Amino acid sequence: MLNYHELTMNEPRDSPQRRKQFLVICSIMVVMTLHAALNAGVLATFDIEEGTFPGGEFVYKFMTKDYAASTGALRTVASDLGISEEGGSSNLIIMEEGVPMDTADLLYSVLLDNEGVVPGGETRFASGLLLAKSNREGGKMKKQLLEVNEGMVSKSEEGRGVHSKDIKYEVGNLPKVTAAVASHPFTSGVWSAVLQSFKIIPKFRKYAEDHGETGKSPIVITTCSAKQKMCTYYMPLTKRDKFYMGKTKTEEYAKNFEHAGMMKRMGVVFDGEALTIGGINMGNVLRGVKRALGLGGALKKSASDGDEL
Repeated sequence: MLNYHELTMNEPRDSPQRRKQFLVICSIMVVMTLHAALNAGVLATFDIEEGTFPGGEFVYKFMTKDYAASTGALRTVASDLGISEEGGSSNLIIMEEGVPMDTADLLYSVLLDNEGVVPGGETRFASGLLLAKSNREGGKMKKQLLEVNEGMVSKSEEGRGVHSKDIKYEVGNLPKVTAAVASHPFTSGVWSAVLQSFKIIPKFRKYAEDHGETGKSPIVITTCSAKQKMCTYYMPLTKRDKFYMGKTKTEEYAKNFEHAGMMKRMGVVFDGEALTIGGINMGNVLRGVKRALGLGGALKKSASDGDEL
């Protein structure tokens, strides 16, 4: 496929035809962006009600990255469980005796820190398999994940700066508790990550403040179904400290960033090669846009192609 520059290389820079082509491409980008935002639920209502978090044994990978990376971590867990992506989409299911099992209520991420006090890219989460008592395959699935640890040497104790494939599984227990519960559309794309950080978690934070949970960082737990295009979110209202599973509580962890610069606290980092905002690699986002629009010709596969956001 010819890219935009090849199509216009023989035309004057200020030609009407070239300006028209540029406007058409910009219009397509705007429409695609709006379409993606609407699919991700930018205008969807988000009503929080009281319910119950089921609890259970949790086999997980613990990481220190922006929460957007939790989607990639769950893909790793799904892959280790033999979960397939049917039809090339993100329609994740497990085939047990020919019966499809959705990943909702099976794979969870526990988002431990308040992004208001911990900089983007330094937030911690645990992503993995929650074993409900009703899951007859639970023991087999736990064994399958722990076997991945054999011979593996974790490249980071806190899961910082490495791919989820290079982190060992840990085992903990999450209690069954009363929780604030809400659902929201989900597409597994960048917009879902943005809305989670700037719409969903802030609403839970406000809910906690309105219900007397001031001074404590809310913990938010999410389980998503790419098949149903929906996520369910939980915020435990009791036994909060149990959800840290022995890790440092947010109030103590946040002290490491009290003297961080403004850009660092905003999650804006440029290391000379890549620009990340809120832990999201903007180079990866740009490459995705180019692929969608067919711009830039064939892109060379690089190590970053498989990186998590």
